[in-house]
Amino acid sequence: MAFVRPLAGKKLMGTAGRHSVVTDRKPEDGGTDAGCTSGELLLIAMGSCATGSIRNSPAGRGLAENEICVDVTLAPPKRAGARDAILITVYVPQATLESAADAINVAAVAGGVCGKIWSQLSTRP
Repeated sequence: MAFVRPLAGKKLMGTAGRHSVVTDRKPEDGGTDAGCTSGELLLIAMGSCATGSIRNSPAGRGLAENEICVDVTLAPPKRAGARDAILITVYVPQATLESAADAINVAAVAGGVCGKIWSQLSTRP
């Protein structure tokens, strides 16, 4: 369970268990940029979920922790009236990509949170 309450200005304090985080708006939106925006925090949470699912899956257990990188991007809709898309790109070493791409792709969406999100595997930029 999480609890969110307003602070000064556009800042919010979110609490889950013993942990708290401050969100804020960018200055051009009336905030002070004292923390991530709520949308940025959502993208971080989704990236964390996808990364954790891969690391905890049988396909991901052989990877060193620093070999997995996830980029989460909010893509604007391609046509009027359509919804935004969330693109999760998982970066892994080339050898891993060649040998376990299908298994890692399954693991990336296995956590449920990202189940309806298209995943794309790639080597690190």
